[in-house]
Amino acid sequence: MPTLIEMRLKATWTVRPDTRSLHGLACALFEGQAEPGGSAHTAPDKPWSVAPLSPTETGSQWLWRAAWLPDAAVPAPVTADVIRVGHTSCVVLESTQRRVSRATLAAGPPATEVTVEFGSPTFFSRGGADLLVPDPRLMTDSWQRKWNASLRPDDNLLIDDDAWREARRLLSLATFDLRTTERDAGHGRPRASGFTGTATLRLDRAAPPPARKMLGTLSRFAEYCGTGAQTTHGFGVTSLVPGRRTATPQS
Repeated sequence: MPTLIEMRLKATWTVRPDTRSLHGLACALFEGQAEPGGSAHTAPDKPWSVAPLSPTETGSQWLWRAAWLPDAAVPAPVTADVIRVGHTSCVVLESTQRRVSRATLAAGPPATEVTVEFGSPTFFSRGGADLLVPDPRLMTDSWQRKWNASLRPDDNLLIDDDAWREARRLLSLATFDLRTTERDAGHGRPRASGFTGTATLRLDRAAPPPARKMLGTLSRFAEYCGTGAQTTHGFGVTSLVPGRRTATPQS
């Protein structure tokens, strides 16, 4: 089941919290856990997302958040006592996991309006080009695609593509407070741009109950899967804004 993983790390040497090191850490922990015969590395939608490393006030400790998306056990390497960030070994001082079933996410309240916060640069990739526009359809399309990608083809919780296309026609960007932010892109690219901040997505008043149910489900899942491109590299970190969120019922 989708699992949020939070770690507090103590570095044994200087850590370089760049995108390449972060992605290498995630691959070491999560890769090889795809379906038998499959490859998590080459999959278009990988079964995890990660946030950038955040330094603490001590300077030698770091906070890291990741999410494992499939309805399967968290990979064994995630429970290791020591992990590597680039060339630096880090002791895992504390590790917590928050798990929620897909059924619980889907059973939560429907939503006509959700406010999300983008905690790291968020962008979309279309035809080899990077798009920085805060398009509500691109945002929610990425959630729907990742929701379906981490379910089995015969799962009854799959969100039908045709039904979703009908629902998203009624979606608009109600308000936003966004700014352009950069971080290193890895893979030989020095910087990548994206937007951070908050955005409120709203369905038309005429939206039928299935559309409201899908928006509620996907917005809850967004905290796990992130938004847009390169969520396995620390881009597109997403959270529901407190006080205006669609609640997840207790399982």
